Amino acid sequence: MAKSPLQRLAMEKAQAFKTHDQERRAQASRALAEAKIADYVERTLADAPPLSTQQIHRLSSLLRSGGAR
Repeated sequence: MAKSPLQRLAMEKAQAFKTHDQERRAQASRALAEAKIADYVERTLADAPPLSTQQIHRLSSLLRSGGAR
């Protein structure tokens, strides 16, 4: 059975954490986090009414800041 992109990235992260390569671990963690966020945003927007320009700018700012307030 084919694995979903999220499953594949989770497996890659698990494999990375079996090594002592800190950069590989960091890259795998970032890739999985990005995929989870993108999946959530896509699913949420599919069910949401159209956003206003102001709402889009606010959400874009949140993403650009990395969630820092």
